[in-house]
Amino acid sequence: MDAPPDCPVQPLRLTVLVENTSPGGGLVAEHGLALLLETERGTVLFDTGATPAVLAANAAALGIDLTRVSAIVLSHGHYDHTGGLPAVLAAVPSARVYYHWRCTAPRWGQRWWVRKSIGMPAESRRALESVAREPVAGPRLLPEGVILSGPIPGPPAAAQKGFLADSDTGPRPDDFADELFLLAQTPSGCVVVTGCCHRGLENTLAYAQQLNGGEAVGIVVGGLHLKGASRGALEVAAAALDAAGTREVWAGHCTGEKAIAHLAERLRGRVETLRVGLSLL
Repeated sequence: MDAPPDCPVQPLRLTVLVENTSPGGGLVAEHGLALLLETERGTVLFDTGATPAVLAANAAALGIDLTRVSAIVLSHGHYDHTGGLPAVLAAVPSARVYYHWRCTAPRWGQRWWVRKSIGMPAESRRALESVAREPVAGPRLLPEGVILSGPIPGPPAAAQKGFLADSDTGPRPDDFADELFLLAQTPSGCVVVTGCCHRGLENTLAYAQQLNGGEAVGIVVGGLHLKGASRGALEVAAAALDAAGTREVWAGHCTGEKAIAHLAERLRGRVETLRVGLSLL
């Protein structure tokens, strides 16, 4: 499926509100991700971090008024992307919230015999009940002038072992059918914003190019889920970025420091690390 034909080319300002690393100076780090996208047509909050307190504190420290948010996108149903939702909905209850219907399903992480809940917190699920919810079944152009991907096609990513999701027959390996990304057309080229790439970087980039009419994905921002990946897997990721024509990568959250360093060396300086407070584009 091609991208909607009227997707506008417009300036984009992207600010990191929540991330695993912080430069200090009153900005708080936590294991989570929240990215603010400001366009000429509105403001989109992509993910909300893990806790309402950190999202609200970092927004205040950066002088960002959350009441300007017109849309919220939840990339998938893990706590570290949905936990701060009550804070932004308290500030702007009129915001539209976009997510796949599987986003609210119970999720678990399992390592050996230890299983823990990692799904959307109950407070966030309750917050969703009283707002303008927009469940997403396919790609769509948001009023803010950015494309929301809808579910990402392709085979399950190999590096997603240990993640479980609820089903009619009980916990099963999570296929991350709910994962979404954003695509924006800017004067600097096509920008893709990812949450965790649980569906795999190759699948994500391939679908982004499909939505972009086969054109290059110039800039990738977000989590790539390569922490602990083998050297072979990192080479596959680097090759996928090369094949997509990506000239700039801003990676963080679940990507992993070693993976970022490897990609930066392999892609000759095209890779940089996200941190709270960073402003891009």
